[in-house]
Amino acid sequence: MVGLILTDTLKEEIMSTPQSENSYIANEILPLLASGFGYPIHDSVRVKINDVPIFRPSGGRAGTMDIVYYHNGEPVLLVEAKRKHKSHDAALQEALKYLLNFPVKREEFAPSGIPPKFLATTVGKEIKFYKWSYDYSHQIPDFLTEEVEILSFNRLLEYYGLNEKYQARILDVRGFKTDFFDELVAIFKTDAKEERITADIIKKVSLQILNFLAYGDKFAGQLPYTGLSIQGQKAVRDLFDRFNLTSSLGPEAAREFRRAILRSFQGGGFNQYLTEQCVIAFMVGLVGGFRPETTVLDFECGSGGFLAAAVELGVGLENIRGIDIEELPCIVAKTYLALYFKKTGEWIDALPVKKDNGLLDQGSNWDVVIGNPAGGNKYEHGGLVKIGSHLDRDLDRNGRLDDNLSEYNLSIQQAVMSTKIGGKICLILPEGFFSNSQDEFLRKFVAKHCKVLAIVSLPRGVFKKGTSTRRLRGGAQTASMKMSIFCAEKVKEIDKEDLIGTDDSSTVSYPVFLVSVNEPTSTSGSVCDWLEPRLVAVLEQWEVWRSSEHLEAKPITKIAALVSEKRKKHLPAVPLPFAQSPDADTKSARKRAQPKTQTKVNKDLDDIFSQ
Repeated sequence: MVGLILTDTLKEEIMSTPQSENSYIANEILPLLASGFGYPIHDSVRVKINDVPIFRPSGGRAGTMDIVYYHNGEPVLLVEAKRKHKSHDAALQEALKYLLNFPVKREEFAPSGIPPKFLATTVGKEIKFYKWSYDYSHQIPDFLTEEVEILSFNRLLEYYGLNEKYQARILDVRGFKTDFFDELVAIFKTDAKEERITADIIKKVSLQILNFLAYGDKFAGQLPYTGLSIQGQKAVRDLFDRFNLTSSLGPEAAREFRRAILRSFQGGGFNQYLTEQCVIAFMVGLVGGFRPETTVLDFECGSGGFLAAAVELGVGLENIRGIDIEELPCIVAKTYLALYFKKTGEWIDALPVKKDNGLLDQGSNWDVVIGNPAGGNKYEHGGLVKIGSHLDRDLDRNGRLDDNLSEYNLSIQQAVMSTKIGGKICLILPEGFFSNSQDEFLRKFVAKHCKVLAIVSLPRGVFKKGTSTRRLRGGAQTASMKMSIFCAEKVKEIDKEDLIGTDDSSTVSYPVFLVSVNEPTSTSGSVCDWLEPRLVAVLEQWEVWRSSEHLEAKPITKIAALVSEKRKKHLPAVPLPFAQSPDADTKSARKRAQPKTQTKVNKDLDDIFSQ
């Protein structure tokens, strides 16, 4: 009797919309999915035919979706049905429009605020299944899809953790992003009623992961969970119940987390720079010599990439320190390190990252100071009186405090001040530092206290930034400033009575490793796709240089072939996967440099160091 009632209800639904389409779905598609894959058929509660609406911005209905399967009130599969002689591509594009406009804000259609994770297209009796993930390079994220095997209804429910015998699943690398992180972002995005992925959403998602690792099942008493709606709280609980996150921790999950964060930062709105993983790997390779007892400072640590790279090379976690003045990067860095090093419970508080002004006194006995400090022309964070007790606010000695006080002025001072004699400094600096006349006093300061080891000029487009958070609609842009990697060894104690000295910094009496990495003809794909092989080639030449102070005079013509062979030898195991790329063009690879000779270098670098 129940079956008859449900069948009659389903027939009423079919009659309420165009007969031909609904008849086709009811008589052809539903039986196909039911007989072959166990999907429910005569059940209007779990099978919605042209019943889930698409709404216009004004609130009126703009159409309905062909089929949406539900279980326990949650949408689990969206199906776009096409007749013979149509295409799956066209059906998929239609399904993606429905997915983008799924009524997640209406509890009757999506109680947890998340659209179905799977799509299916049917063309005649041919079926294809797809799974979506977010493309974080857009602040209003696009959906990316990959075709997956056709899932039975039981397999589908198992994915969602809706089977009675379901056990929390350990996440693989891909699953961490697509199954866990993407859905957590979707929950917070929906709860905030935001179409965009904002800085606040990224902060809350990162903090939610961090608090789960710190408090376990007691995370429900902490922000940001307590700030969610009842609907959002239920969705978060269900998500953490589905997966065994503590058993899924490790470097690969951390890298997926950081990769998604990096892409979302580049998507706009955050006014944050994140250093590409291949650049981090190159810089720690340039410094070299990391040991368990090596002490490492990153006083503007961002997402913690340099810190994790140092620890992976053997540095004790207790010997690193990361500082950032902004709350968002501090939370991201802590979450990244917790994921990377499998830290939970009380270990979370012990992670060596803190929110503070990194320009305050950090001591002067660090073996390595490394990072990508702020490179702005003005310092705008305040606290100059405190900073001035440690750094010099009138380094140019013109008698006027703070008149020439750029962010990188203070960053360069901090790096040199904080490093011990014999310690290494490796920073990403604006290329103007090496040539601007107004920065001559900074170059003199560096030349007096440090031996410059290497300068690697990077092509434009390596760093991305979001626009100001007050201009969220501005989107992402490539940082226009050209940057260089600067590596030096501190050789003299700081003399605060004579910080600059009188030596001419335009010439030095020792050779310096100088490289200009040119941009390839095509920069499609991620930055590391084309940059990483070039950095591998540069690092190979750097190792030759360190042993003999000259370079191998041979053209590098097949960098892509070098990558797989030399990756483990030259780059620490922290970068993104390698991609094929054409040749690097490095000036140092085409010249032999001899000590105390005059060698023409990159035009923009002429007036700092000639060798």
